[in-house]
Amino acid sequence: MTGIASAQDVAPSVAGDQAEAALDEVVVTGSRFGGRTATQSTTPVDAISREALQQSGRVDLLQMMKVQVPSFNTPRPLGSGVGDYLTPPSLRGLGPGEVLVLLNGKRRHTSADLNASNGVGRGDISVDFNALPSFALSRAEVLRDGASAQYGSDAISGVINLILDGSVGSRAQATTGVTSEGDGAFWETSVSSGFEIGDGGVLRLTASLQEHEGTDRSRPDTRQQYFGTGANGLPTAISGNYGSGVGLTPSNGRLDPREATIDRRVFRFGDQPNTNRQVFYNLMLPTPGLELYSFGGYNRLDGDIEYFFRRAGQDETLRAVYPDGYRPLLDTRMENISVAIGARGEDLIGFGWDLSSVFGRNTQDLYYDNSVNVSLGTESPSRFHRLASDFDQWTTNLDLTREIAIGSGAPVELALGVEYRQESYGLQSGDLDGFRSGGVAILDGPNAGRPAPIGAQPGPSAGPDDTASLDRHSHALYGEVQKAFGDRLLLQAALRHERYSDFGDTTNYKIAGRLELFGGLAGRASWNTGFRAPALAQSGYNASNTLILNGQQAIVRVAAVDSPAARLVGATDLKPETSRNLSAGLVFDRGGLTATIDAYRIAVEDRIAISSTFQDPRLTAFLAANGQGNFSAISYITNAVDTTTEGVDLVIAYRRAFADGGRVTGTLAGNYTQTEFDRIAGTPAPLAALGIATPLFDLTQQLRFSDSLPGDKITLDLDYVRGPLGISLTNTRYGAVSTVALTNRTPAQIAVLTPGYDVRSVPVGAAGNADLIQTFGAEWLTDLEVSWELTPAVRLSLGAQNLFDVYPDENIASTVATVAAGSNGADNAGTQPYNAISPFGFSGRSMFVRVGLTF
Repeated sequence: MTGIASAQDVAPSVAGDQAEAALDEVVVTGSRFGGRTATQSTTPVDAISREALQQSGRVDLLQMMKVQVPSFNTPRPLGSGVGDYLTPPSLRGLGPGEVLVLLNGKRRHTSADLNASNGVGRGDISVDFNALPSFALSRAEVLRDGASAQYGSDAISGVINLILDGSVGSRAQATTGVTSEGDGAFWETSVSSGFEIGDGGVLRLTASLQEHEGTDRSRPDTRQQYFGTGANGLPTAISGNYGSGVGLTPSNGRLDPREATIDRRVFRFGDQPNTNRQVFYNLMLPTPGLELYSFGGYNRLDGDIEYFFRRAGQDETLRAVYPDGYRPLLDTRMENISVAIGARGEDLIGFGWDLSSVFGRNTQDLYYDNSVNVSLGTESPSRFHRLASDFDQWTTNLDLTREIAIGSGAPVELALGVEYRQESYGLQSGDLDGFRSGGVAILDGPNAGRPAPIGAQPGPSAGPDDTASLDRHSHALYGEVQKAFGDRLLLQAALRHERYSDFGDTTNYKIAGRLELFGGLAGRASWNTGFRAPALAQSGYNASNTLILNGQQAIVRVAAVDSPAARLVGATDLKPETSRNLSAGLVFDRGGLTATIDAYRIAVEDRIAISSTFQDPRLTAFLAANGQGNFSAISYITNAVDTTTEGVDLVIAYRRAFADGGRVTGTLAGNYTQTEFDRIAGTPAPLAALGIATPLFDLTQQLRFSDSLPGDKITLDLDYVRGPLGISLTNTRYGAVSTVALTNRTPAQIAVLTPGYDVRSVPVGAAGNADLIQTFGAEWLTDLEVSWELTPAVRLSLGAQNLFDVYPDENIASTVATVAAGSNGADNAGTQPYNAISPFGFSGRSMFVRVGLTF
């Protein structure tokens, strides 16, 4: 077939030497003119087989890719709502919305969730990788280069193309594991079968069930839990200081006797439990003159996300219901459904052709459980509908290719295409009882009679004014041309014009080439422009969330850009991001050694993010005076900054066969990335008029872009096979990450807080106070898998992830000395020793056993 190469056309057989196949893999991402090996591509592409992805017992696709791709990273969010499951991926140091995800070369729909958490990926959206069973894949291809001119919006940092298996035959596997601490148990069962249909047709069906228990690395909460008793015999407010409930530091009033008996392990701090069900199909049906194809699937993930504990003496606790405090839950249901249908043939007026239409939908339904609206008093429910959201995407493409003979050399390869895409986003309100004020005052304690906190805990449900219903469409016309000049030079160019119904027109181009030099050495380079249209959720999301700000819980309103509250504090209409991307590198391929090194520079203007969190009594009064109250802080989506990201990717692979039949493959991969700011927007004018100096994008937000993902990463992967024995050893070094740990601390507090930690201070004000930036050092993690082929149909594997039980550096600790100086540490008063920006989490070692069957 002379048309656009299909994923199935080049899918490798499951049989054979997987390690060797990976080095010679034919890739289809990054060009519309059929497959080339990764080293022959004009731009860097990683090809990773399903077997390589699933090494060391992994079942989470994002965690698999993080180990295999040098410039791919994900944090392990905590307490971020649905974001705990939608771990935001990053390629080449940019955000989750700046990498495009394809399935069988077709655009994949994103999630309906806006990440409104207090961590990496804040203000962005991402594809829900939970929907995609790794067992259904043939391989994954990662294009590490801008590709908006080829694939459209979002492909600023690169493209992830997940390719479904289209082979005949059946396989199954079952995996179970647990951490060294005895928690975090997981189970996975998957089966995949490919059947012949007609003359050369294939239908492959895959089903997978995954269940994860949560992990917990919290420490006892030593703060005062219950009201104290003052000298006058009346109740006193509780202290929020470390040790105030166990006599280490002063309490407020005389301690309640229950302080001595309460179980202080009240927090859940770690991975959240969930159950994920996945079903996928892949159909190819050749007919005379053309091939029909279809693929798609469905998944549902159910999880219970546990929020911060509300102590008995907090105003957020209704003591008549929860006398000893409580921990609210977010009952989460996420669903994805997708279907693609298409046909391709060899001759449409001399062109190879591919006509396809792809529909995808993500829905999220969220409920608070074990909760309360204190302002409703004892009539309050304990379960509230938080909100529901949905995102639909329907994309139709017609792609044409042909070869045009010019002279005696290689023909010019030409590709043309058109695309039409429709998108819609909906945000539905939750239960009124989770939003409204019931008018009941605080019932007891020192604040009895005062107004009670309004709304469900941990934050109000979406109210009647929080709904959104947005849609848009876009048209694109694109072309690509490629020509080889002899055996040494390959040139490629692409041009794409796109019109959005809400953001206007954009035209982007790409020029790339590869030149064979000598002795197996070649050079390659590309220059391209890119764009990213704001996601509909970034325009329409409007909800309140509870975050920890300077050690205190606060209800933060993330206001839609066109909402009255956002306009009052300076929000303006969003603009698309635009980028300029330069990449250049060398490729060496000779004998058993393959090596690539690629340097890149990505300049992005008008990057989209959530603004600083604006919190000030003057702002609260200003908003309330203009009819916008019931929250203590506000943020909104904005084009806050311009950035330049520079870096280098290195991949070296070596393979060797021994006389005894053994084979070894070694891969060394590394990445270095650094992001700098070219522009940071100043304080919005309405806030400056109130005397508030907080910039639109403050230090905390800046570090999320520049320092909260590893600036460097190294992976050394060794695979040995001899007869039925297979050994895989992977060592991954994650570089240092940094975040704002504490703000506005005095010199005396800094002197007590910082010894023993890697901290730098940023002065604020004129009194010597400073914000503290903590850096968490680089760490090596080792994964080991040993497998044995019991029979030709049965393989047993066992091993460990994080074999040596490595944990990240701890947060700045709360101690008796820090409390005496007037400050807790950055560990939530001693309960949370690790930071959620850790690039490898903090669950420690886990062991696994897996049985694989082929039949």
